Amino acid sequence: MYIVPYLRPVKNVIVFGAGRSSLYLVEYLGDYCASREWQLLVCDKDITYAQQHARINSETQFISIDIFDTEKVSRLIENSLMVVSLLPAALHIHIAELCLQYKKDLATASYISDEMKALDEAVKNGGLIFLNEIGLDPGIDHLSAMQMMDVIRADGGDITGFESYCGGLVADENDGDNPWKYKFSWNPRNVVLAGQGGPAQYLESGKLKLVPYHQLFRHVETFGIEGYGTLEGYPNRDSLKYIELYGLKHVGQMIRGTLRKQGYCKTWQIFVDLGLTDDSTVLEFPEHASFSEWINTYLPAVDMDMRENLQQYTKASESDIGKLNWLGLFGDQKLPITKGTSAQILEEVLKQKWHLNDEDKDLVVMLHRIRYRKEGVGYIHQATMVLKGESNTHTAMAKTVGLPLAIACKLILENRIKSRGVIAPVMKEIYEPVLVELKTFGITFSEKRV
Repeated sequence: MYIVPYLRPVKNVIVFGAGRSSLYLVEYLGDYCASREWQLLVCDKDITYAQQHARINSETQFISIDIFDTEKVSRLIENSLMVVSLLPAALHIHIAELCLQYKKDLATASYISDEMKALDEAVKNGGLIFLNEIGLDPGIDHLSAMQMMDVIRADGGDITGFESYCGGLVADENDGDNPWKYKFSWNPRNVVLAGQGGPAQYLESGKLKLVPYHQLFRHVETFGIEGYGTLEGYPNRDSLKYIELYGLKHVGQMIRGTLRKQGYCKTWQIFVDLGLTDDSTVLEFPEHASFSEWINTYLPAVDMDMRENLQQYTKASESDIGKLNWLGLFGDQKLPITKGTSAQILEEVLKQKWHLNDEDKDLVVMLHRIRYRKEGVGYIHQATMVLKGESNTHTAMAKTVGLPLAIACKLILENRIKSRGVIAPVMKEIYEPVLVELKTFGITFSEKRV
């Protein structure tokens, strides 16, 4: 029988996932477990990042494990108090099914998938909590928006519209000569594949709006962010599913979106137009193939300079061409990988140029605009959060993903959440204590009513 090292029966909290977003969660739960004389076990195939960068105590242990080794994972879950999953979203269901089998509560920062939602009745019958969407976006957006809307309703307001945008960016002083004004502070693959998987859906003036992926980054709105400046935003996935979750069945406007610095979306649209974000077709290039050979694969076979060909084919501006040239796409530099989808190749290319340097700090910006009427007068209640990271490892992204999840785990462990089933954090018993504690970590909103 497999025996997990360091395991104390039923006195362990298990975290699966030790990547970029794990540091604050590992530190918070590590200290909390130590105060209870419990252990925190951090488990992943590669534990190096969290092990090297998290501030840990003697009660935090790291275990290198293959998540698909069901016997070993089962023993960990069976001997735990609860389980946290920071794994890629598609892997949560594997952990969830084992948590259901061994009757353990579960928390994740990811959207509730159809597979996870299908477990709801069984989770309720087991008296368990499978809390999802408790990170940044989704997560802090739910917490703060629900608090705002509950206050408006309690004051007699009738909510008529809801907008929420969020972006993980790089601090302005660390843009350097990067014309994209963007660096990775979270999973690069998710950035490359953003917006795929169906059209963006939202409500505007009471009408359904659909934006197909090939048009998504042309569909941009500009926002003035209090405490920061001007950003641009594009719509996210399916905003309509939050109408019922937020209790907004009669609103005329419902949209959730992503924020980027100005000019980013226009140039990213060129990647989409060319097909460089395609993740369905595997390409194989010669061993010494260059960036320009890869790009030429997607351009018409005409006798002209590649830049001119691309510019005519995509209607790119000189500014767009400058951004693409800065990435080296017109040069003879060797491709980082020669076999894979174009999305995989693009991810590797961008990782070379968009990584956070040692001195860099990231930035998280969130905006809510809630429209409502009270006594015949229309209002907009606006709230903004602007948070800068501490360093290139202790990022604002890791902080805003990890801390809400960690605080919610504490609430579960202390039996302070009475809801059961597969849930999102939209009820007062969750959002109120989490938001109160987030303020002690500097995660706050600036609010105003217009």
